[in-house]
This record gives sequence, C-alpha cells and structure tokens, in this order.
Amino acid sequence: MKVNLRTRSLREVREERMIPGVMYGKSIESTSIEVEEKAFKEALAEHGKSMTFRVTLDGKRHNVYIKSVQSNILKPHDIIHFELHRIAKDETVSAHIPVVIIGKETLEKRKLYVQLGLQDINCEYASGAGIQQFEFDVTEMQMDEAVHIKDIVVPKGVTIHEDPEQVVFALKEAHEVLEEETETEEPVEGEEGFVEGEEKEEGQTEA
Repeated sequence: MKVNLRTRSLREVREERMIPGVMYGKSIESTSIEVEEKAFKEALAEHGKSMTFRVTLDGKRHNVYIKSVQSNILKPHDIIHFELHRIAKDETVSAHIPVVIIGKETLEKRKLYVQLGLQDINCEYASGAGIQQFEFDVTEMQMDEAVHIKDIVVPKGVTIHEDPEQVVFALKEAHEVLEEETETEEPVEGEEGFVEGEEKEEGQTEA
C-alpha cells in the first residue's frame, strides 16, 4: 500500500476521498500521512488489525500493522483517521487474535451450540509474520468435542502465549429452556380473618 506525507488540512484530504493518518514506531518519528480510501479499506479487510504488511512512503518500504481505526459515529463505514505502527526488524508484535467459528448455522439442526473458552488468543510474532484471525470449522464436529490450544496448527513465525491445555471452544447440547408456571400462593387458613380483624380494630367497632 502506498502512503503519502500529509501536508494539507484534514478537510482538504477528506474532500479528495483520502484518509488522514499517522505512522510511528521504534526508530521512526511520528509522521502524518494520507492514503486513498479504497486502498486503506482493502488493506484493512485483508490484514485486519494484527497482521503486518508493507507500505511505501517516499520510496522507502516499511513493515507495519494497523494499530487503530477511527470511524464516524453516525456512519461506521466512514473511516476518518487511522494509525500505523512501524515494526523494526528486531521487534516483535504482541496481539490478541480473535477466534472465529465457521459453520455455526449447521449446529441448530443437530441441537448443538458452541461454548467458547477463549474469544481471542494471545500471540507474538516477528515483523513480516502474523495472522488476522484463528478460524475453526465446526461443520463435522460432534457433541462434547473440543479444541484446545495444543490442537492449533500455528502459522510460521507465530508464538502462542496460552496454556496448551486451555479449551478454545467445545460443542455442547442445546437444551430448550421450559418456562415453569409460577404457582399462586394461597393464603394460609385463618390469615385472611386475622387481617380483617385488624382492619376492624383500626376502624369502627362492631356493635
């Protein structure tokens, strides 16, 4: 992805369908940049906020990852600012990579559901490596079958910092919750007469 130094106002940048941002990191000064909206959205869709990739600025290549994205509150798809973190050759990235379950729609017919143990996985990787998300297909899995950290095929260059025995997710049987009818409590025998007696004492006494 090609990025340019930003020397114009934010208003001028956005009017030309460009997105303003900043790039910073180890051994590099914080630099104001801008990039074409289409190019940035494609990079975000492909790499997410964890994978490293290359950008070109003034003819020089840098390994970066998308640190953060700021969107318009009223228009979530309208990106108004972003941050790129530059990764040096001797630097590593620490990130929590999300767990994504594929095929959940097939579980309903089998009366199963996914019980998550982890929503994301703590990882570390070097510049040029990384993964956007961990995908697990549950289409062929059976009830009570589970996936542990030790079962994951780890991409090259990625280290997982989790207990190998930790359950990532398991398939459980879905039980239908039946609403129990609430029984109306009947008054204790003699209780009603006692209350009425109290009311009479507070009001007019019978002749």
